Amino acid sequence: MAVEGLMLTARIDVRLGAFRLDVDVSVAAGRVTAVLGPNGAGKTTLLRCIQGAQAIDAGRIAVGERVLDEVPGTFLAPRRRRLGIVHQDYLLFGHLSAVDNVAFGLRAAGMARTDADERARAWLHRVGLADVAAGSRVRASTLSGGQAQRVALVRALAVSPEALLLDE
Repeated sequence: MAVEGLMLTARIDVRLGAFRLDVDVSVAAGRVTAVLGPNGAGKTTLLRCIQGAQAIDAGRIAVGERVLDEVPGTFLAPRRRRLGIVHQDYLLFGHLSAVDNVAFGLRAAGMARTDADERARAWLHRVGLADVAAGSRVRASTLSGGQAQRVALVRALAVSPEALLLDE
């Protein structure tokens, strides 16, 4: 999903062994687009390419006028892409609290710890996890599946991404 005012465009050609993903994607600002297909069709690979976790062999990926990847010559590291992603298995830091998981990206971007924690708690409240936000010792590894999913989602949203990628 692209944030209002920015369009996500991707022309991706990538080979992984015998598998080849050759796709064009355009998502208008403020729109939601679903990619459907059978297991092994390349849905996760598409998101990994847009995220910057998988190199493309040819093509171009951009959000608005900002080019994220263009072969040859341009490649922005995932942390510089301003994208939020929620993976299939959420990838929470199990040893950290829910607040610390949500605040992680904010602190990595330079926000002061107290401000990042305050924003994290506000996001957790928004998704019905006020009790988890209040329990600073509640580790992510002890959350239910639904709680973990909401923590992963607000962790992706808290950094104000230009686009949000959701993998199942």
